[in-house]
Amino acid sequence: MFEKDKPRYVTRQIASDVSMEIQTLLWRMIGKRRSNQELLDYLQVFHLQRSGDMQRITNKQEQPLMEMAVQLELKESQSFDTTIWIVDDGSHCTMMFPNDY
Repeated sequence: MFEKDKPRYVTRQIASDVSMEIQTLLWRMIGKRRSNQELLDYLQVFHLQRSGDMQRITNKQEQPLMEMAVQLELKESQSFDTTIWIVDDGSHCTMMFPNDY
């Protein structure tokens, strides 16, 4: 899952509503977990929450069960509240809002 050379896509809604800074952070979180040789589910769920001037990102998956959270200061964009999925369908990976599915 989520191999480094696999094509990556974002939906139009993600491209228009989510800053490149946040998109990059989410892809890097998956890449870091891969480099740590963690088992990744095909569906990665990211809950983004405002926390004062900080952005809190909680990454969850079901198989194997995992949840981790980071809190960071964004340099180029405003923090906001939303949920984003990244799905690996075998041939490519797509970042989307749940209602894009």
